[in-house]
Amino acid sequence: MSPIDNVLSRLEKVRQRQPGQWSARCPAHADKGPSLSVRESPDGGVLIHCFAGCTAGEIVDAMGMELSELFPPRDRPPGAPKRTQRLLSAGQALDLLAAESQLVAIAAGNVGYGVKLTEADTTRVLKAAGIINFLRDQSKGQYA
Repeated sequence: MSPIDNVLSRLEKVRQRQPGQWSARCPAHADKGPSLSVRESPDGGVLIHCFAGCTAGEIVDAMGMELSELFPPRDRPPGAPKRTQRLLSAGQALDLLAAESQLVAIAAGNVGYGVKLTEADTTRVLKAAGIINFLRDQSKGQYA
């Protein structure tokens, strides 16, 4: 069962307000009207807020759940680092991208003039392409 289905099944007077958002009676206090807002985040986690002031911990306890049940299971193995550190600053990444792109451009120009690349040159161009792809993958979402 998904986290949102688990939460919604434990609440009373659930009403969908819009896609991914519901209101319900808060189980942590004597709620007469729907003071609890429930929202599903894009990653499948559940966000809860009581407008009467109950904490997330109080709400989850009243539902007989743990806070961890508000989130989908993680795909990373136990003991794996939570986040990989960025190895390069944005400026360093751009400098490296410029150098690797220039190498690829020179190789492409040589091929355009009929110069056959050596095996070492071909290997280096492929390495440059790999570095460029790595930089692109690492930058997704960080500089948007």
